[in-house]
Formats: sequence, C-alpha cells, structure tokens
Amino acid sequence: MNWSWLQKHSLKTRATLFTLSIFLISIWSLAFYADQTLRKDMQRLLGEQQFSTVTLLANEINQELSSRIHMMEKVAQDIRPQTLASPEDLQDQLAKLVVFQELFNGGIFVTALDGIARASLPVSANRLGVNYSDRDYIAAALREGRASISRPLVGRTLQIPVIAMAVPIRDVQGQVIGALAAGINLGKSNFLDRVEKDHLGKTGNYLVVAPQYRLIVSSSDKSRILETLPPPDANPMLERFIRGYEGTEVLINPLGEQVLASVKRIPVAGWYAAIALPTSVAFAPIRAMQERLLLATLLLTVLAGGLTWWMLRRELEPLQVAVRTLSALSETNRPLHSFPVTRQDEIGQLISAFNRLVLALKQRQEGLEESEERYRTAFRTSPDALTITRLSDGQYLDVNDGFSHLFGWTREEVIGKTSRDIGIWPNWDERVVLMRAIEADGHCENLEAELVTKDRKLITTLVSANVISLAGEPCLLSVTHDITARKETLRQIEHLAYADALTELPNRRLFTDRLKHAIAANVRHRQYGALVYVDLDNFKTLNDTLGHDMGDLLLQKVARRLSVCVRDEDMVARIGGDEFVVLLEQLSPDPEAAATGAEKVAEKILAAFDLPFSLNKIEHHTSCSIGITLFGDQQENTVDPLKRADLAMYQAKAAGRNALRFFDPQMQAMVNMRAALEVSLREALQKQQFLLHYQVQVNDAGEITGVEALVRWQDPQRGLVSPAEFIPLAEETGLILPLGNWALHTACAQLARWRDQPGMARLTMAVNVSARQFHQDDFVAQVLEALASTGAKANQLKLELTESMLAVNIDDVIAKMTALRAQGVNFSLDDFGTGFSSLAYLKRLPLDQLKIDQGFVRDILVDPNDAAIAKMVVALGNSLGLKVIAEGVETEAQREALAGLGCRSYQGYLFSRPLPILELETLMRMRDNP
Repeated sequence: MNWSWLQKHSLKTRATLFTLSIFLISIWSLAFYADQTLRKDMQRLLGEQQFSTVTLLANEINQELSSRIHMMEKVAQDIRPQTLASPEDLQDQLAKLVVFQELFNGGIFVTALDGIARASLPVSANRLGVNYSDRDYIAAALREGRASISRPLVGRTLQIPVIAMAVPIRDVQGQVIGALAAGINLGKSNFLDRVEKDHLGKTGNYLVVAPQYRLIVSSSDKSRILETLPPPDANPMLERFIRGYEGTEVLINPLGEQVLASVKRIPVAGWYAAIALPTSVAFAPIRAMQERLLLATLLLTVLAGGLTWWMLRRELEPLQVAVRTLSALSETNRPLHSFPVTRQDEIGQLISAFNRLVLALKQRQEGLEESEERYRTAFRTSPDALTITRLSDGQYLDVNDGFSHLFGWTREEVIGKTSRDIGIWPNWDERVVLMRAIEADGHCENLEAELVTKDRKLITTLVSANVISLAGEPCLLSVTHDITARKETLRQIEHLAYADALTELPNRRLFTDRLKHAIAANVRHRQYGALVYVDLDNFKTLNDTLGHDMGDLLLQKVARRLSVCVRDEDMVARIGGDEFVVLLEQLSPDPEAAATGAEKVAEKILAAFDLPFSLNKIEHHTSCSIGITLFGDQQENTVDPLKRADLAMYQAKAAGRNALRFFDPQMQAMVNMRAALEVSLREALQKQQFLLHYQVQVNDAGEITGVEALVRWQDPQRGLVSPAEFIPLAEETGLILPLGNWALHTACAQLARWRDQPGMARLTMAVNVSARQFHQDDFVAQVLEALASTGAKANQLKLELTESMLAVNIDDVIAKMTALRAQGVNFSLDDFGTGFSSLAYLKRLPLDQLKIDQGFVRDILVDPNDAAIAKMVVALGNSLGLKVIAEGVETEAQREALAGLGCRSYQGYLFSRPLPILELETLMRMRDNP
C-alpha cells in the first residue's frame, strides 16, 4: 500500500483524515439509524401491548366492584324493617349469607338510620354499637340514598386497611331506614390479588389508585396500601393520570425508578388501574440491539485505533529519539542542551519549541534558587512561630526558632510528631475549624485560638495557614502570632469601662445596659422584676470623722455583703457615692409574689447590716435605707424605675432610716396588709379564734347522711373572715399544719359528742386535709391520736384529699391511706377532675368516694362539657365501686340533672349553707320531728 501522498500534509491532518474516514462512514451512520428509527417503533409496540393489559385489568376490577354492589343491593332489598328492629333476627339473616361473606373478607354489618351498627359478621370484629354515621360511604347511603364505595381507610374496629361499600336499606315506601355495609380487607387475599395474578407477569408492578383521595388502594407491593401519593408538584405525569388521562407514558416513579406506565380508569369507583414495568425490562430488546451495535462499534474502534497507532508510531519516531535522550540526561544530572532540528513539519516545530523551553527553564531555575534562599532566611529569622506539616497525616516537617521560643519545644522534639501528639491544641474543635477552612478555601487567616506551650501554659494566638507543595506533596505552612498580652490589655480596658474601680462591682454603665435588657425580657415573658435601691445611712459623717480611706474601705465591705444576699443571676452595682442598686430579674408573673420576693431580699440586706463592719480593727455600726420598685408590666426606659426606687429610698429615710419602702403606695399597702394578716393569723391560733361550720350532705331521698367540717375565722376586728383570704396564707407560711391539726381534733371531738345524740349519731364527718399536712411523716399517727383521744369512731371520719396530693410520692400516699383505711377511716377525693389524676394510680387508692367539683355543677345545665365531665365522674365511680357526691348544688334543676346522670348524693346551698354547730343540731331536730 502506497502512503506517499499523505507525506504532503501535517501530522494532525494525516491522523484526523485516517480516523474520520472509518468512524464517520460506518459507525455513526449505523448508530444514528438504530437510535432514531428502531427504538421508537419498538417502544410504541410495547406501550400498546401494556395498555391492552391494563385495560383488561381495569375492566375486570370494574366488573367485580359493580357485581358486588349489585349483590349488596339485592341483599338490602331482603332486609325488612321488622328484621332491622331486631338485632338477633338481623344477625341470623346475615349469618346465612355464606357466599356474601366470601366476597367481602373484611366482614359485613348493618346500621340503622342513626348510623349505629345493629348486626355484624364476623361478630368478633366488635362493630356492634359503633356509630359509623361519620363515614362517607354510610352517610351517602343513609342521607343520599345511594350506593357508594368508601375512600381507602383503616377500619375503626379492626384497625386494618379496608375499602368499604354501602347501599341503602329501604322500607316498602322507598324510605331509607338503614344501610348495609361490607368491607374488603386490603391486607388479606382479595379479588384484587386474583386479578393481579391473572393479568401481570413476574416483573410488572400494578397499582389501583383512588385519585380523589390521593391514596393507593391496592398494589403488588402490599406495604404501599393506603400510601399517600406524592404532592401535586412532584410528578407532572402522575398529575395527568389523576386528572383523567388514559394511555401509556415513560415516567419516574416515587422510588426514583424509570418505568413504562399504562393507566386505565375504573368508572364505578372513580379509581384508575396502573401497570408499571421498569424500562430496564420493557426496553430489554432495544438494549440488546444497542449492545450489539456497541460491540460492533468497539470492534471498529479497535481496528481504527490500531491503524492510527501504527501510523503515528511511524511518524513520531524522531520524538521517541528525543525522549530517550532526555531520559539519559536526567539520569546522569547533566545539563540540558538543545537538539538539532532536521524536519520542518510539526515534529521539527516541536523540537524547536523544546529548545526554547530549555533556555527558559535554565533562567527559571536560577530565579527559583534565589527565591528559595530568601524563603529559608525568612523562615528561620521570623519572630512568629512558623511550622510546615504534612497535610495527609499532620506530621511536623519543619519548625523555626520562633516556634521553639514561643512554645518551648525544640525542632528535634516535634519533627515526625503531630500536634495531637504534643497536645498543643487544648480545644480540638478549634483545630477542626482551621482544617475545614483549609479544605474549603486552601487557606485560613487570623483564626483566634488558645494553644498550650510545653510547660502547659495557655496562650492566645492568631493562626494563619496556607497549603503549599513540597516535593509534589501537599503541606501546610502555618504562622502563629502570640496575642496573649494584647488580649489581657483589652480585657483590662473593658473591665475598667464596666466595673467600679473601688468595689469591683458593675458600674452605672454596665448596670444601665443590664437593666435595659431586663426590662425587655420581663415584658416579653410577662414577669415582674424589682430594683432594690440601697443607700448607706450617715455615710458622710463617717467620711468627715474617720477619713475617706475608711469610707472607701466601708464601701468595699458593703459591696461584699450585698453580693452574698442575692442569687447568682441577680446583679449588685455601685452607681455612685454610697448608693448601690440590686437588680432582681423575673421574680414572678404575679406582682404580689414579686413584691414579696423583693421584700425578702431587702430584709436580708437590712439583717446583714445588723452586724458591725471591721474597719482596720475599728468595729463600725451602720445601717441603710432601701427603696423598692417593680418593673416589667410595661416597656419603659431605664431612668424611670431608677427614679421610682430612689424616691422609695427617700421615703425609707424619712421614716427614720434602717427601713425599706415600696414606691407604689398600693403595693406598700398590700405588703403591709399581708404582713398584718400573718400576724393576726398567728394570734388567732393562740387565742383560739377559729371555729367549725358544718354543711350537710344528703342522699337522693333527701336524708342527711353526713356533714363536711369547714374552718371559719372569727376575728374580733374583721368579723367572720373568708377562708379564701387566710387559707392560702396559712399554706404559704406553714400555719396550715397547726390549723389543720386543730380542725381534725375538733371534728373528732364533735363526732364523739354526737354518739350520745340519737339524731346525730349516724352522721359521718368529712374533714379537709391539706397536701402539706398529709405529707408529714407522722400524719397517720396524728389521725389515730385524734380518734383515740376524743373517742370518735374511725368509720364515721372521712378525710377529703385533693388531686394535687397524687402528683408527689404516690407510693407514700397509698401507704398512708392504706394504713388509715385498715383502722376504718374513709377517704373522699375532693374537687375531682380539676387537677392531677392518673387512672393507673386511682384504682390503687383505697377511696370510698369521688366528689364532683362545684365548678362543673355550676354550669351543668348550660355547658355540655361540664355535663359530660360530671357524667364521666359518675361512670368512673360506678366502675370502681365508689360513691359519688356533687358539691355546690344550688338549684333543684341542678340536682335533677345530676340524678339523671346517676349521682345519688349532694351537698350545697339547695339543702343548707354551712352552719354553726347549734344551728346544725336544730336543723337535724326539725327534720327528725317535723
């Protein structure tokens, strides 16, 4: 073969012409034809075949559903009103429908017009008595008189995926009197599975979808039953199917797999059936054809490549000679030299270019050597710590003298080790931040990090790093600059800006900033905070007599005492002279409670000033005046609360110093009133100003069966004080313990006295017990001692407990109740339904009675929720074998409503208000002797 004519052209032209003459003529013409013609035809034929299959599938499902509805309508025609009225007859009639039951593997049931199931097969499905009127298919049959197929759902009683059908049951006049419903359990074998086996192969998947509900009814993958379709914008092709499109398309399914999908509507149910065959299976013949074409292409490519290689080898022989020469030069480290140019084509041009490159490399090498020398000098002499580490494993390759001076390790001690080995990074997270920046950008500048020296001293540094290449290996050049001294200087400057130089407390500037944020936070969280303004009494006199040095020393000691009087989260600040302010944040959402908390802190400060201050061996006594104001009820500036606290402080000074005052006159009055009430309450216990009133408890026959003992306070000045005023205060101060013990003994003594009175001996006595009283360790002993010392019968004593007691140490509660119950003492759970209750604990408690709270009784006639709760309490009491009593019964209509719910005991103003003992006994005599 003569190739001499090709010598006239360049190497690039010769190689390109030779290669293209093979590929363009043979390979690409054949590939283009196969891809554009054969693939489309085969895809269309496969789609038509699959659409025929899904059409048969949809038609058969449609026929199966239609026939079932038709059979249900025939059965519904046989159900007579008399049969519907008799659940037993109706159950017998359903039991005879053996074939009917086989068609509906989810069971069948019949509802009356109210939607409640009267008969069901199987009976074990627990449908009887269940109200199905809220189900769409039952509603359609009962209200619209038409047959319907439900949305796919989870059965109410069987808790399984089902589709349900319902048809109306009519009387002879054609009026709907009930509904016949049947279910198909989608989780078990059903007619949809049989249809699938008849029409699908091993690799195809099918779906039956209810597009109106966007739910999958059935699938070859049973785990997808009742699965929700993707959102509307997830798959446009899927949305075309949902809107009614029928046909075949290639799409991506929710699993991300490309499939050939065919869809056909199922008219009777408004569903559609879909068959999806992976394109990997559907287009396998096309792929086989492509593989054969590819094989042919590869063979031709190898042939063309071999010819091209042979040709290029022949043409590029001079280059091979040049390469061998260069290799020999590099192995002997001889200097590069120019090559002779013997050809004028591309090879000759390449050798000429190489000669120019040799000259440029010589010049660049000389410059590189100069640059490397400058780098070595800078690396060795830099005052900063410079390190070079291998990027792959972090080993130190080199460090400079600045590193050894800053950290203490010599070069020999760190080479070959990593920063983790020597422990230079105490916080490894900072090292991670550095490396992430390097990975992202190739460099990191001025990362502030705390590092550790060889003698374990912590220093603050700025670290900068860049990726460099050494001998072709990526490395990290790091520069570490010590800023420890600079940071300490900045910290001292900041401290001087925000701290009082004399006392080290926050100064006015820092306090004002903290107060601003505290006001905003308290308003946002609906909490009250307080400012406690403290001013030393007669401080000027101390300065004038003992000197300013002693005054400064006193201020320092006052600062320390104030700091121990507050919580860690509170702030004590010196805002000038002898004036200090305490900031108390988020004390309480209740202004009274917040004022009480602030008052306690102020009283603690006053008490701290009772002790003398030691001033250079001089015992100095001083006092302070305190003003208090609350904040948090509104957004305000920082000046106003300081003004209020300052004014309140001057009121304290005007009152004689060594005192505290609230700015708000009403708040001050409220605090004074509470303090006076506490004093009076203590005096009332000492002077026995308490007495018991008794409110009767009656049964449904109107007979008085017992009384509840209620504490009353007969104050000489105030008169009869409401329990709502003093009971919460007694709980808070702990006075509820002696008060509760007195009430228990007094009630037991009254029970013992009634034992000799025929009309009173049968009464039970209910006594309220507070949570604090009940949780005493010796509570059981207190009750038994009260019974023993008075001679009262234990079985006539009923202790009323609140639900809040059950929230704390339930095992201890049960143990105490069980011990007292063993002695005959009865228990009633008061205000049931208003607090904490757990049915798991409730059934363990030895209770005798539940008490319906008066809050539910008050609106029982107008509020369905209150009526429902009352009904629930009665039903719960009956199921647990407990008596139920309702308190707060004020009208006959309320009593009748409670009686209708099954409540048989009552207490309230309808029968009697709480009465003193003499009036109670008079009432009992009048009832016994009308």
